[in-house]
This record gives sequence, C-alpha cells and structure tokens, in this order.
Amino acid sequence: METKDLIKKFTELLTKHIQNVPNGFYDKFEYTQTGNNKTHPRTLGFIVKTLSELGIDLIDIDSKLNEKGIKFQPDLIGRDFNEKERIIIDYESPNSSDARIIEKDIEPYLKWVECTKKRDVPYIIITTLPDKESQKWELKYTSKGYYNEKHKGKKADVQKNPFRYWHNVYEEEIKSKGIKSGSIYLVNINGKKVESMQLT
Repeated sequence: METKDLIKKFTELLTKHIQNVPNGFYDKFEYTQTGNNKTHPRTLGFIVKTLSELGIDLIDIDSKLNEKGIKFQPDLIGRDFNEKERIIIDYESPNSSDARIIEKDIEPYLKWVECTKKRDVPYIIITTLPDKESQKWELKYTSKGYYNEKHKGKKADVQKNPFRYWHNVYEEEIKSKGIKSGSIYLVNINGKKVESMQLT
C-alpha cells in the first residue's frame, strides 16, 4: 500500500474506533487526570486495532529503535514478518500535545532516519487538539526548564484554537531548524474527528 493510501486508511479506521468514547474524552483534560488517566492507554488500544485492520503483521509497543547512540522509543512500531518497519507511531494525549513534540518526537525520529537511511518509513505523530475555541484548555509545563517555557503567558492564545496554535509552532520550528528530510505525518484527533497532514 502506498504511504498516502496507508495514512488515509489509518485515519478512517481510527475515526471509526473512537466514536464511542465519552464526550470530552479528547477535547478536555478530564480523562488525563491522576486516577482517571484513560485517554492515552485506551487510544493506544484503538491504534493497535487500527494497525491490525490495516494488515500490519507485527505490532511492537514501547519498543526501542536505538542504534549507534541514537535513542528513539516510539509508542508503536508496525513491522512485516521480516522485521522491516512499515509504520512508526507516537500518540500525544491532551496534556502532552504541546511544544515537546519537536524535542521528544521529531528530533529523535530524524536522527534515527539519518543513522539508518530509512526515509521511506512513515512516522505518524498523533496529537489531541481541538480545532475550535476551547476556554478550558490548559497550558501546562511553562516553568523555567520545561517544554512550554517559551509559551508562558500565552494561555489565552492557545485557548482561541489549540490545534492551530500548536500546529503553527510545529511548522515554525521545523522551518527554523531547516528540517526537510523524513516522512512525518501529523494526525490530529479533534473531538471525534481524525484528520491528517504531512509535516515533512
């Protein structure tokens, strides 16, 4: 299956699987709190079902792709029976769909690509960001030394449209760093809609 078709089918199947979650499961922080932290583990389950339906032979969870000093540990890796990577996925729930994506996800992936030359393996970063005004959306980790330090004081801007705010940050960071290689796709869960776009 061509990468474009794979991404399209992935978003269609994932959309189907998330339809029965409670209201607010993806566009509030209620299900990411201590004692009720269901969004991340349950969505990983939906992603496994999606990959299985796509015909992915082997699905590794929390596996490591560490080579020559490169540390890359995505949430899921889909492989064929010859152990070749077919798709790599990281999922970020509402409380982690923020500035950390560049440092935590994109940069390790690109270092891995540079090391292995496997530029044809699609990497999907799934964010959970409402594409609408969200007055209760939170902006965490803004203290000095934390991921969102540069965004301190911008909570009102984020709440105007969390998806557009953070997507602009990702695009600007990618542009400023001169990132052109790789095959990175952003898949966003907006309420119960799933949409995809290519970042690099």
